[in-house]
Amino acid sequence: MDLLTFEIARSAFDDRRYTDAVRSLEPLVERHPDDRSLRELLARSYFSAAMLVKAEEQARDLVRRSPSDAYAHLLLSRALERQSRHSEARGHRVMAHVLGAEV
Repeated sequence: MDLLTFEIARSAFDDRRYTDAVRSLEPLVERHPDDRSLRELLARSYFSAAMLVKAEEQARDLVRRSPSDAYAHLLLSRALERQSRHSEARGHRVMAHVLGAEV
């Protein structure tokens, strides 16, 4: 992974420049599709930039790859809730809680 680009993306996210983080992360995720930390930061960046469909897609992929990932379930539930899809979100919120996420 390109550590410098990841650090630039992380810094952009920390500075609340979410679309800048997205621009840095998308090519990294394309080159390293199995890197969970990249996907999680990309999902969080999409969510924070109100790119909710893309946040949902990334969170679903995280859940698919690791069904016991409490944070992925929480992120997916939040993305669905912000799209007013509360009934779909409920199961993921419950899973997040059961798996130990602070909800």
